Amino acid sequence: MMKKAVTLFLLAAGLAGTVCAQEKDVAKGVPQLNHVFVIMMENHGYQQIIGNPNEPYLNGLMKGGKVNLATNYFAVGHPSLTNYLEIVGGSNFGIRSDRAPDWGSTTCTPNLQSRRVNADSYGTPPAGVSIESGLVCPIWGSGMDAATPAVDTWNEITPGVFNFLANIDGVRGMRAAQVSGQTIGDQLVRAGRNWKTYQESLPLGTPFGVTFGNGTVSNLTDFTDLAPRSTADVVQAYAVKHNPFAYFKNVQEGYFVGA
Repeated sequence: MMKKAVTLFLLAAGLAGTVCAQEKDVAKGVPQLNHVFVIMMENHGYQQIIGNPNEPYLNGLMKGGKVNLATNYFAVGHPSLTNYLEIVGGSNFGIRSDRAPDWGSTTCTPNLQSRRVNADSYGTPPAGVSIESGLVCPIWGSGMDAATPAVDTWNEITPGVFNFLANIDGVRGMRAAQVSGQTIGDQLVRAGRNWKTYQESLPLGTPFGVTFGNGTVSNLTDFTDLAPRSTADVVQAYAVKHNPFAYFKNVQEGYFVGA
């Protein structure tokens, strides 16, 4: 899936394999990677982009052989947040919703540990699946994530902008698995590397508690002197559901600061 606005960059410095000292053993293929950027776009399908004259830049890159095109690449699940979490952590961490974090909570139990699925449920979940629909507890520790069926018949099924199409593109279901509440950021820090996430339209200042914003104001803005304007007037160009790192306890506590 693609989106016109860029929502996430991931920067990793100095990713490279070990090479032998002898010249004859030096790899001749991919050179050392000093920076890796992952740019996330969504909400447009393959058929909407390929060959579309309104998308000349992307099509030019592909036609000119400037990029590699993955044609057997699919979303893990729906909605958006589930996929963002999978990308940075290889798991949905028990979250199959777009709900905001329970910022800084120290009393809630992470879904990994409770084994309750945080879901945007509009149907009846399968037998044995316990769900909740509140704010997302900060992710930490270890436990079981949530299964993601190839065709979802109970979560995100109400017709809407994209929801009614969200459950027909499944290719392969994924069973629940034992995982640890960590991201690629944790791995990079342990390896002595740096990382950053760039979030389009996130207002200046602390991201803690910001669930939406337009680059200037957010849900935390004091609208006292801006009446009759209110948070209801804020165009949600930034949404925390597209910023998976914000859901992890150590990030919320400020353990990692990208350099």
